[in-house]
Amino acid sequence: MDSRRLFHSENHPISILYTDDEPSLLEIGKLFLERRGNIAVATATSAEEALSVLETGTFDGVVSDYQMPGMDGIDLLREVRRRYGPLPFIIFTGRGREEVVIEALNSGADYYLQKGGAPKPQFAELENSIRHAVEKRRMARALEESEERYRTVVEDQTEMICWFDPDGVILFANEAFCRHFGVPGEEMVGRRFAPAIPPHERKRLGRHFASLTPDHPVAHIDHQIVMPSGEVRWHGWTDRASFDRDGSLIRIQSVGRDISDYKDAETEATASRQRLKDVIESLPDPTFAIDAEGRVTLWNREMERLTGVPAAGMIGRLDYDRAVRSGGSFRPVLADVVIGRATADVAGRYLSIQQKDASLLGEIAVATEDGSERVLRGRATPLRGLDGEVLGAIESLRDITDLRAGERALHEANALLEWTIDALPGIIGIMRPDHRIIRYNRAGYEALGITHDEAAGKPCYSLIGRSCPCDLCATETALKSGKPGTIEKYMPELGLYLRCTSVPIFDRNKEVIVIVEHLTPIPEPANAAGNSEESEARPAAR
Repeated sequence: MDSRRLFHSENHPISILYTDDEPSLLEIGKLFLERRGNIAVATATSAEEALSVLETGTFDGVVSDYQMPGMDGIDLLREVRRRYGPLPFIIFTGRGREEVVIEALNSGADYYLQKGGAPKPQFAELENSIRHAVEKRRMARALEESEERYRTVVEDQTEMICWFDPDGVILFANEAFCRHFGVPGEEMVGRRFAPAIPPHERKRLGRHFASLTPDHPVAHIDHQIVMPSGEVRWHGWTDRASFDRDGSLIRIQSVGRDISDYKDAETEATASRQRLKDVIESLPDPTFAIDAEGRVTLWNREMERLTGVPAAGMIGRLDYDRAVRSGGSFRPVLADVVIGRATADVAGRYLSIQQKDASLLGEIAVATEDGSERVLRGRATPLRGLDGEVLGAIESLRDITDLRAGERALHEANALLEWTIDALPGIIGIMRPDHRIIRYNRAGYEALGITHDEAAGKPCYSLIGRSCPCDLCATETALKSGKPGTIEKYMPELGLYLRCTSVPIFDRNKEVIVIVEHLTPIPEPANAAGNSEESEARPAAR
C-alpha cells in the first residue's frame, strides 16, 4: 500500500491508531489524547485488529503495547514497516527490558516509552512523542517531495547542471551535463571531473571561483572550454556556493549552457559594427547616429570638425543638439523625427524639407561661432532590426553654403543674359547642334509669331514650315568650320533678306554644345535679280 495515503495534512488533527490488549487503558489513553481536540484516536485490542483498521483508515501514526496475545508489538511494528514504510510508530509498554528496547529501535520504532506511574505525566509524554514523531515524518516527507520535484525539474532542464564539492568531486550531474560531455551519469557522479580549460582562461576562472564567498555566493562567467573532441567551445556558467555556519565551502552548484553560437554571432556583430564605424569615419560628410531613445551612438571625425565637439563627449548623450551649439541654433532634428522622438512639424526651421523613400531630407541655415551663416543639407534614414522595428537613425550633413551661393550666382547670370538678349532688336536663337531650339529672344518669338513653349525642342527650320535645313545655312557652316559663319540670303517665308551669323559654343572637350544664331534684316541687294540661286525664292514683283 502507498504510505502517502496514511498521512493527514497539517490542517487536520493528528490521527493515531492506539493498540493495547487492555481496553481500560485504551479508554484512558483515548480520553487524555483527545482532550484538546487536535489528536483523533482509533483503538484496537490486538495487533491483528490493528492491521485490519490500518487497511480501512488514514492515520498519521501508530501507538502499540509490546506484550499482546498473538502478534506482539515488535511483530506489528515490522509488519507496519513492510506495508506502510516510515509510518511513525511508538512502542508504549510496561516492559522495560534492555533487549526489548534495542529490538524495538532496531526494527524501526520512532520512540520507546515505558508505562507506569501517574497517568497524566505518562500520557503527556506519549502525546509529546506522538507530535514529535508525526512532525518529523511530515518534514521528512516534505523534504522527499521537494527533492523529488527539484530533481525532476533539474533533469528536465536543457541547461547543464552539476554539484561538486571543494575537491571537484561531482555530487550530482543532470542528463544534459552528462550528455554534453559524453560521460554516463553513473560514471560521472563520485569522481573528480574538470573539463579542459585553455591556458589563457585558467587564471580568470580561478579568480571567478575565489570570488565566491558567504557574502557573495553567486557569480557568472563566460569562458572557453576544450571538448573531448578537441573542439574549443564557449560556455556560460552561473555558480552558487553553499557554506556551513563556519563559512567553510560545502559545495558549488553550476548551471551552464553552450553559448558558442551566441559568441560567434556576438563576434560577427562586433566586427560588423566596427566595419560600419570605419565606413562612417571615412565618410567625407559629417555623420552621426542615434539609438531609439535618441542617444548618440556614432559621431564621425567630420562631425567633430563641423561642431567642434569630440566624439568622446557625445557618445551616449541625449542632448546632442545643445551640446553642439550652446546657443541652440544648431538643431539636426531630422534623425529625431525618424525615430519618433520629435514631430514632423519642423518645416518652419528648414529652408526645405521632403520625404524621399525611407529618408527625410532637409536644408537648414545655422549660425556659426564667428557669426556667419551656413546652409546644411541633412539626410536622416531609420536603422531597422530584422523585424522592421526602428532601432535608431543615421543622419549625414553636408555644408552646401558655397553650392547654394554658386546656384544663386548662376541664376543671376542666366537672368542677366536673358534680359540682355531680350533687349536686342535682332533675332537671337540658341539651339543645339541638331538645330533644335533651346530658346529665342523676344524679337525672335515676335518675328515668328510663336511662344517659347511652341518653339522649344523643335528644329529651327520646321518653325518656318520646312522639312529640312536651308541650303544656305550659317549654322551648318559654323559646325563644319568650327568658327563663326555668316551668310546673307532671302527668306521667302518671312519675306526678308537676312544676314545670318552662327557662333559655336564649345565644352571643355572642344565639342560644340550650342549654337548662337543672330538674324539681322538687311536691304535687298542691288544684284538680287541676277542671283540665280536666290531668284526663285524672291517674290515675283518686288
